[in-house]
Amino acid sequence: MLPFCDRRMSVPRKDVQPVWTRSFPISKEPTTLGEHLKKKRFGAGIRQSEAAQMLGISNVSLSLWECDKLFPTALYHTCIIKYLGYNPFKMLTK
Repeated sequence: MLPFCDRRMSVPRKDVQPVWTRSFPISKEPTTLGEHLKKKRFGAGIRQSEAAQMLGISNVSLSLWECDKLFPTALYHTCIIKYLGYNPFKMLTK
């Protein structure tokens, strides 16, 4: 066997989504705050724990927000707007 045959090279692929994001349905036109949050997170390719840390909340809180089981208080609205890059609350009231 030649000496170079046992070497492996690993290169991250940016054109393919992570495996954990492929199995969840994501709405193309989000109508709820949870769908907005989930779409942003999956689009960025980050895990829930990373997104929760960016928002300054617990993993459980983000999970409840994304499932629309809990609506965030007004205290968190500014950090959500900053995280998403737009104001989803205006879209939700229409």
